[in-house]
This record gives sequence, C-alpha cells and structure tokens, in this order.
Amino acid sequence: MKHVFKATKLGWEKEKEVIWFDSDDYTAQEARDEFKPYEGTTQRGYSYTGYEYDGQKYHDVTYLGEFEDDEVPHNDLELLDYRLRHFKK
Repeated sequence: MKHVFKATKLGWEKEKEVIWFDSDDYTAQEARDEFKPYEGTTQRGYSYTGYEYDGQKYHDVTYLGEFEDDEVPHNDLELLDYRLRHFKK
C-alpha cells in the first residue's frame, strides 16, 4: 500500500507530480510531515507558504489517499477512473 500525494511544482507551468510513500514505512501523518513548509515572496512582493520535499519546491500538496501498489494513480484521469470504479462497489 502507498500513501499518495499530488503536488504542484513551483513555477509558471503548474506542472503536477505524484509522490508516494510506502505504508509499511510511513503513517499518513508521517508522510504528510515529509513536506516541509517554507515562507516565500513572489516577484510582486506577495508572501506565500510553499512546501519542499527532497529538494523540490511545490506551490501546494494534496493527500489523495492510500492505494494498493498496483492502483497508484499517476494523473487526474487515473484518479478519477479509480474513484469511479470504487464508488460503484
């Protein structure tokens, strides 16, 4: 099982990334705590809180849930498909 997060990389492209943590090694909270908050300032002088994990900075991080190893979604379409399949059960 894996704890799965979706994060938006810092930058203008708003590139999304799926990050997972093995449930055998991390609780959901321990996995959340791997994303360290930091304070930043935009080019226009607005302050914001971002998140950093493994040297990469992110605008936001969303916990998607715990998934079986072979069902980890890699994008929004796979996540929607997973939720629809499991909603019907």
